[in-house]
Amino acid sequence: MNDELGNRIISYYENPARVLLPRKTWVIIRVDGKGFHTFTRDLERPYSRALAAALDAAALFVAGQMAGFAFGYGQSDEYSFLMTDFGRDDSRMWFDGSVQKIASVTASLFTAGFHRSFEAPGYAAFDARVFAIPNRREVERYFLWRQADATRNSLNMLASVHYSHAELLGKSAAEKHDLLHAKGENWAKWPADFKRGRVARPHVSGFVVDREIPIFTREPEYLEGLIPAAD
Repeated sequence: MNDELGNRIISYYENPARVLLPRKTWVIIRVDGKGFHTFTRDLERPYSRALAAALDAAALFVAGQMAGFAFGYGQSDEYSFLMTDFGRDDSRMWFDGSVQKIASVTASLFTAGFHRSFEAPGYAAFDARVFAIPNRREVERYFLWRQADATRNSLNMLASVHYSHAELLGKSAAEKHDLLHAKGENWAKWPADFKRGRVARPHVSGFVVDREIPIFTREPEYLEGLIPAAD
């Protein structure tokens, strides 16, 4: 009876809700902090090195668990992971490509890895979204988009240290740079990882984080070298 009931529940309800990713595609898993505006309000501004280091540690923890991990790109309170199953014809996708499993396990691992590296009075939570991209060029465009977002975020965060929301409302990027110069502040002199993000990638010693990454549009070979080609 128990087996019959369990089989019916699984076949009627669980399996129809199971979404599988297509094989032999590039898969993005983007992990994002939930309610991080509140969580980070007492941290150093505009850039907390301790927070960035904990996010990097969480990314490396995920990298060590994720089958088909290619690399991860981190900025602000997020990390985007690229995963493939291009190894062999019989290579299996992580969790057989189950979107629910990949999203929930990645978010759980990332949260656990973060809290192992960051001491805080509260707790951080992360969500994850998973989707497939059909070609390599679109994968490049995805990461160009995330780095452009990193640049925009870093400028906004730096400007918000010196000016109120009302003072910055409607201001263009060029105008924000001018406002910062008026305060004797130069965004260009801030660390590269604050302005451009960071990359977690495989290394002969396991996995490492690059904190001095280039601007992807200026040195496209760096990003191209991270994205696996299809078989």
